[in-house]
Amino acid sequence: MRMKNKFSYKNKRKLESWKRGQNLEDYFYKILLRRDENAQRSSQVEQFKHIDFITKFGTIDVKARKKINRKDKEPQSEIVWLEYRNTIGQTGWLLSEVDIIAFEQDDHFVLVHREDLQKMADKICNIGDVVERADQALYKGYTRKGWKDLITQVKMKDILKLNHKKWRKE
Repeated sequence: MRMKNKFSYKNKRKLESWKRGQNLEDYFYKILLRRDENAQRSSQVEQFKHIDFITKFGTIDVKARKKINRKDKEPQSEIVWLEYRNTIGQTGWLLSEVDIIAFEQDDHFVLVHREDLQKMADKICNIGDVVERADQALYKGYTRKGWKDLITQVKMKDILKLNHKKWRKE
Protein backbone atom coordinates (compact mmCIF):
# COMPACT_ATOMS: atom_id res chain seq x y z
CA MET A 1 0.00 0.00 0.00
CA ARG A 2 1.36 3.38 -0.97
CA MET A 3 1.50 6.00 1.78
CA LYS A 4 0.37 9.53 1.01
CA ASN A 5 3.22 12.00 1.20
CA LYS A 6 2.16 15.09 3.15
CA PHE A 7 4.43 17.06 0.84
CA SER A 8 2.78 15.74 -2.29
CA TYR A 9 2.13 17.93 -5.32
CA LYS A 10 -1.54 18.19 -4.31
CA ASN A 11 -0.65 19.41 -0.80
CA LYS A 12 1.98 21.80 -2.16
CA ARG A 13 -0.63 23.35 -4.49
CA LYS A 14 -3.08 23.71 -1.60
CA LEU A 15 -0.43 25.40 0.54
CA GLU A 16 0.55 27.79 -2.26
CA SER A 17 -3.11 28.62 -2.87
CA TRP A 18 -3.67 29.22 0.85
CA LYS A 19 -0.61 31.51 1.07
CA ARG A 20 -1.77 33.48 -1.97
CA GLY A 21 -5.19 33.87 -0.37
CA GLN A 22 -3.66 35.09 2.91
CA ASN A 23 -1.47 37.62 1.10
CA LEU A 24 -4.48 38.87 -0.85
CA GLU A 25 -6.52 39.24 2.36
CA ASP A 26 -3.68 41.29 3.88
CA TYR A 27 -3.66 43.52 0.80
CA PHE A 28 -7.46 43.88 0.77
CA TYR A 29 -7.44 44.75 4.49
CA LYS A 30 -5.25 47.80 3.83
CA ILE A 31 -7.73 48.99 1.18
CA LEU A 32 -10.66 48.23 3.45
CA LEU A 33 -9.24 50.23 6.37
CA ARG A 34 -9.29 53.36 4.19
CA ARG A 35 -13.05 52.93 3.84
CA ASP A 36 -13.80 51.64 7.34
CA GLU A 37 -11.17 52.32 10.00
CA ASN A 38 -13.08 50.04 12.41
CA ALA A 39 -13.08 47.01 10.10
CA GLN A 40 -11.87 43.84 11.78
CA ARG A 41 -10.38 40.60 10.64
CA SER A 42 -12.58 37.64 11.44
CA SER A 43 -11.90 35.03 14.09
CA GLN A 44 -10.96 31.47 13.18
CA VAL A 45 -14.54 30.37 13.88
CA GLU A 46 -15.83 33.08 11.52
CA GLN A 47 -13.28 32.02 8.89
CA PHE A 48 -14.99 28.60 8.82
CA LYS A 49 -18.19 30.49 8.01
CA HIS A 50 -16.46 32.09 5.00
CA ILE A 51 -16.10 35.46 6.69
CA ASP A 52 -12.78 37.27 6.23
CA PHE A 53 -13.75 40.72 7.54
CA ILE A 54 -16.44 42.33 9.67
CA THR A 55 -17.17 45.86 8.48
CA LYS A 56 -19.75 48.63 8.55
CA PHE A 57 -20.77 47.36 5.10
CA GLY A 58 -21.40 43.83 6.39
CA THR A 59 -19.27 40.70 6.43
CA ILE A 60 -16.88 40.22 3.49
CA ASP A 61 -15.28 37.14 1.93
CA VAL A 62 -12.36 37.90 -0.41
CA LYS A 63 -11.81 35.69 -3.47
CA ALA A 64 -8.54 35.63 -5.39
CA ARG A 65 -8.38 35.33 -9.16
CA LYS A 66 -8.26 31.66 -10.15
CA LYS A 67 -6.93 29.49 -12.91
CA ILE A 68 -9.49 27.71 -15.06
CA ASN A 69 -7.38 24.55 -15.23
CA ARG A 70 -4.66 23.42 -12.84
CA LYS A 71 -2.14 23.44 -15.67
CA ASP A 72 -2.77 27.11 -16.51
CA LYS A 73 0.29 29.24 -15.77
CA GLU A 74 -1.48 32.28 -14.32
CA PRO A 75 -4.79 33.11 -12.67
CA GLN A 76 -7.24 35.03 -14.86
CA SER A 77 -10.12 37.48 -14.33
CA GLU A 78 -12.72 36.63 -16.98
CA ILE A 79 -14.11 33.41 -15.49
CA VAL A 80 -15.05 33.08 -11.81
CA TRP A 81 -15.44 29.86 -9.85
CA LEU A 82 -18.48 29.67 -7.54
CA GLU A 83 -18.62 27.12 -4.71
CA TYR A 84 -21.90 25.39 -3.79
CA ARG A 85 -20.15 22.67 -1.73
CA ASN A 86 -16.59 22.76 -0.44
CA THR A 87 -13.93 20.07 -0.80
CA ILE A 88 -15.23 18.10 2.19
CA GLY A 89 -18.85 18.28 1.04
CA GLN A 90 -20.04 21.02 3.38
CA THR A 91 -21.91 24.19 2.42
CA GLY A 92 -19.79 26.29 0.09
CA TRP A 93 -19.28 30.03 0.31
CA LEU A 94 -21.98 30.79 -2.28
CA LEU A 95 -24.60 29.42 0.15
CA SER A 96 -22.98 30.80 3.31
CA GLU A 97 -24.17 33.63 5.55
CA VAL A 98 -21.51 36.13 4.42
CA ASP A 99 -22.94 39.41 3.13
CA ILE A 100 -20.44 40.48 0.44
CA ILE A 101 -18.05 38.68 -1.89
CA ALA A 102 -15.03 40.68 -3.06
CA PHE A 103 -13.58 39.27 -6.28
CA GLU A 104 -10.00 40.16 -7.15
CA GLN A 105 -9.47 41.55 -10.63
CA ASP A 106 -6.28 42.82 -12.27
CA ASP A 107 -6.44 46.37 -10.90
CA HIS A 108 -9.48 46.38 -8.61
CA PHE A 109 -11.90 44.30 -6.54
CA VAL A 110 -15.53 43.77 -7.52
CA LEU A 111 -17.84 43.65 -4.49
CA VAL A 112 -21.29 42.06 -4.80
CA HIS A 113 -23.92 40.90 -2.36
CA ARG A 114 -23.63 37.15 -1.98
CA GLU A 115 -27.42 36.65 -2.08
CA ASP A 116 -27.65 38.47 -5.43
CA LEU A 117 -24.79 36.34 -6.75
CA GLN A 118 -26.45 33.15 -5.55
CA LYS A 119 -29.78 34.07 -7.18
CA MET A 120 -27.98 34.85 -10.45
CA ALA A 121 -26.04 31.57 -10.35
CA ASP A 122 -29.17 29.55 -9.55
CA LYS A 123 -30.82 31.14 -12.58
CA ILE A 124 -28.06 30.83 -15.19
CA CYS A 125 -26.21 27.69 -14.06
CA ASN A 126 -27.35 24.08 -14.31
CA ILE A 127 -25.26 22.52 -11.54
CA GLY A 128 -27.21 19.26 -11.95
CA ASP A 129 -25.49 18.85 -15.32
CA VAL A 130 -22.15 17.70 -13.90
CA VAL A 131 -19.21 17.70 -16.30
CA GLU A 132 -15.91 15.83 -16.03
CA ARG A 133 -13.39 18.55 -16.83
CA ALA A 134 -12.81 22.05 -15.49
CA ASP A 135 -12.79 23.57 -18.97
CA GLN A 136 -16.40 22.34 -19.40
CA ALA A 137 -17.71 23.83 -16.13
CA LEU A 138 -19.02 27.15 -17.48
CA TYR A 139 -22.62 27.33 -16.16
CA LYS A 140 -22.48 23.60 -15.25
CA GLY A 141 -21.66 21.59 -12.16
CA TYR A 142 -18.16 20.24 -11.65
CA THR A 143 -16.67 18.03 -8.94
CA ARG A 144 -12.92 17.67 -8.80
CA LYS A 145 -11.63 14.12 -8.79
CA GLY A 146 -11.00 12.93 -5.25
CA TRP A 147 -13.00 15.78 -3.65
CA LYS A 148 -16.60 16.24 -2.51
CA ASP A 149 -17.02 19.76 -3.85
CA LEU A 150 -19.61 21.10 -6.26
CA ILE A 151 -18.47 24.17 -8.13
CA THR A 152 -19.39 26.02 -11.29
CA GLN A 153 -18.08 28.86 -13.41
CA VAL A 154 -19.67 32.10 -14.52
CA LYS A 155 -18.27 34.97 -16.51
CA MET A 156 -17.24 38.12 -14.68
CA LYS A 157 -19.41 40.06 -17.13
CA ASP A 158 -22.43 38.21 -15.64
CA ILE A 159 -21.42 39.39 -12.16
CA LEU A 160 -20.96 42.95 -13.40
CA LYS A 161 -24.66 42.98 -14.38
CA LEU A 162 -25.47 42.76 -10.66
CA ASN A 163 -25.44 45.76 -8.36
CA HIS A 164 -21.74 46.04 -7.50
CA LYS A 165 -18.96 48.32 -6.38
CA LYS A 166 -15.38 48.50 -7.61
CA TRP A 167 -12.54 49.23 -5.22
CA ARG A 168 -9.28 50.11 -6.94
CA LYS A 169 -6.12 48.37 -5.93
CA GLU A 170 -3.77 51.03 -4.65
